[in-house]
Amino acid sequence: MDAIVLDGATLVPAAVARIARLRAPVELSPQARERNDAARRAVEAVLARGDELYGASTGVGPLRGHHVDAADRAEHQIGLLRSHACGAGRELPDELVRAAMATRANQLGAGGAGVSAELLEALVGALNAGIVPRTRELGSLGTGDLTALADIALALLGEGEYGARLAAAGISPGRLGARDGLAFMSSNAVTIAHAALLVADARALLDTWLTVAALSFEAAGADPVVLDPRVHAGRHLPGQVAVAARMYELLSGPDGRPREPTTTLIQDPYPFRALPQVDGVAHEALSALDQVVTHELNFAGENALIVAGDEVALANGNPHAAVLANAIDGLRTALAQSAALIAARVSALLDTSLTGLPAFLALNPGPDSGALILEYTAHAAAAEVRSLVTPVAAQTVSVARGVESHASLAPIAARRAHEALDSLRVLVAVELVAAVRALRLAGHEPVGAGARPLYDRAAAELSADMRDRPLAPDIEAARALIA
Repeated sequence: MDAIVLDGATLVPAAVARIARLRAPVELSPQARERNDAARRAVEAVLARGDELYGASTGVGPLRGHHVDAADRAEHQIGLLRSHACGAGRELPDELVRAAMATRANQLGAGGAGVSAELLEALVGALNAGIVPRTRELGSLGTGDLTALADIALALLGEGEYGARLAAAGISPGRLGARDGLAFMSSNAVTIAHAALLVADARALLDTWLTVAALSFEAAGADPVVLDPRVHAGRHLPGQVAVAARMYELLSGPDGRPREPTTTLIQDPYPFRALPQVDGVAHEALSALDQVVTHELNFAGENALIVAGDEVALANGNPHAAVLANAIDGLRTALAQSAALIAARVSALLDTSLTGLPAFLALNPGPDSGALILEYTAHAAAAEVRSLVTPVAAQTVSVARGVESHASLAPIAARRAHEALDSLRVLVAVELVAAVRALRLAGHEPVGAGARPLYDRAAAELSADMRDRPLAPDIEAARALIA
């Protein structure tokens, strides 16, 4: 597998996902190394002329007024890391830690921190060697992932078990420069990495749920006129236009399955008619999050910001992740709306007055319950997604004696979004089970070229037995297909 180049400027969420999940190797570009080295020289120049430098010649947070003598600064940096290594709760999965390591390496290559070359090389070396430090999810307030990054930095220095692991991999332990303890922690790299994985996962799931929706269109005999480009062109909403175009592509513009003569609807209900309008919001929210995350992956957001050339350190609030928290909140809200629409589409597939198929997709409605219970599971999953929507942007905290009197809480937003995607996958799986069952009862195989491959895989995995039986295995099989 080709190495992904970390140049401090061009890293994207898809590449982060490959590093995290496929263990793609990474390499630092010469430009990234030089930007970091230039910033390191600027740190040395600032301290050499006697200027105060936050976190190097001073304490941090409410202790920022405390002066640290030059002779004590090396011990101060390791002390900062040890004192901030206070994560709690569940361990972060390896893929998220790997994503965070790649993100932090790339950010350091943007040149705003100026850490020692040895620390940066140890970070890249450990990532490529598969050495994943253990850290935990609780501790960050979205103003810097201090606790998790402290754990990672200590591992790179060879503390605890990691000394032997680095040595076995032929990696020299990192060395701390004049302010490297604080500089390494001054980032939201863990949360940004989590958001990058969310972007990759949500993009894949969005296309999958549209593919399943296309199968439902055919199963219900819904009218694809609602996807006509003329309907959407005048509204000038890129997400709505893109979703309608994708649905039309998946259906390949068919007339659809003819409904039974007993169904004489003039127009379809919202689960079909308003799909581009609702799912278009999710498309736009995802695009907005993608844009924010891509910027944050390549942003020198440290406090203080080291400006090489000018040899100054600029105090700032860039570690505050408000923009990221709000973008994740926007995606979660959009996912909740789409989840409600998907659940409503499952209900529609079970409605004989709409589809002309047997009620609840049962062989003999009345004595048989058929797929009646799918509606309950679908709406339970949709309710779960909605329960995870409360915006973190409406909350805040004050810590450090008021020095940090506001927080983005972006890490919580990222975790809730991850959980929402898990429930949404269940919901999409339920719709897939219902759509395949409806198509089988109708004796209709989908003609839309875009959706046909998923139908073929699902038909091979899902039992064709229409008698009353447990449907949980079908949902799990469908969920595996979606994953």
